[in-house]
Amino acid sequence: MTQIRAARWKSALELEISSIELDDPEAGEVQVTIQTAGICGSDLHAFRNESTREINGLVPGHEIAGVVSALGAGVDHVREGDVVGIEPLLRSVVCGKCRYCLAGEYQVCTAGRGPGGGLFGEKVDGGMREMGIFPAAAVFPAPSGVDAELAALAEPLACSVHGYEKIGLRANQTVLVVGAGTIGLTALLAAKAAGSHTIITARHPHQQEAARRLGADEVIGDDEAGRARLDELAAQEAIDVAVETVGGRADTLIQSQRAVRRMGTVIVIGIFTDRLATIDALDMVLRELNIIGAIIYSAPTGIAEYAMALDMLADHADVARTLVTHRFPLEQANDAFVTALDKSSNSIKVHINP
Repeated sequence: MTQIRAARWKSALELEISSIELDDPEAGEVQVTIQTAGICGSDLHAFRNESTREINGLVPGHEIAGVVSALGAGVDHVREGDVVGIEPLLRSVVCGKCRYCLAGEYQVCTAGRGPGGGLFGEKVDGGMREMGIFPAAAVFPAPSGVDAELAALAEPLACSVHGYEKIGLRANQTVLVVGAGTIGLTALLAAKAAGSHTIITARHPHQQEAARRLGADEVIGDDEAGRARLDELAAQEAIDVAVETVGGRADTLIQSQRAVRRMGTVIVIGIFTDRLATIDALDMVLRELNIIGAIIYSAPTGIAEYAMALDMLADHADVARTLVTHRFPLEQANDAFVTALDKSSNSIKVHINP
């Protein structure tokens, strides 16, 4: 048993740093010294007191990476000293036996507890601590050249990889990414990696700059000129695929639908708090549109989409690293959350480095 430091929810709007005891890894488990954990939008919901789950006492963070520091019996796919990323879906919330699990689509397991409530940092202690014990199946060795900071980006990137895998995105297609938060920018990165022509809408100047660094072919602002440009692209039937990444209560689903060409596809990655978000059902039928939901990641081909994301980061390491704009030690976890919430800070991805 080891004493470690961790950032725990003391209450909404406040994390406290405390010491906790960590057991040694058992058979089939891996102990990871956590080097970095990214702050996700769901973490910010908790910090704004908007979470519907009981979080007090929980260690947040599901974008996790570090170095293997001990192995339980029977683990042979990683070694001590390996840099690893953690796929954070809890194996305890999937049955492994239903038709979806057997097909590698464990993200929609009929156990019914859902990805949102079944992640490290959402259901059990997450990555904002010095060390953690994880099931071996969740621990992925990072490719050569991918350090922990990059490996932690695999989790949000894998969400976009999953969406594109569902539709078989092709290099000759034009992709419109709606929204330029972390998910939007990683969706841009994944589309560029596929060789697609990429267009993105970005509200804030620092997001626009980030999109250009990632290689966006066109960046459209949230203003009258930007709206006119979207109308022009729609009239030209230029957009094959629109990726909605905003969610919440935004009108971005109908915006995405209106942007795509006839027989085009809308991938919905953003999590809508307004469950009756607007679509034009008649337009969907008349123009034979495809509207596809995509939640987290899976492994329907036998290759985990999380692993695909790690490989993508290895191939695009320099541009991917530009997504991490702020880094904080564990003791400054509250400052890190404030920075992530404050758009005037020009933050994109804020990492806490235990």
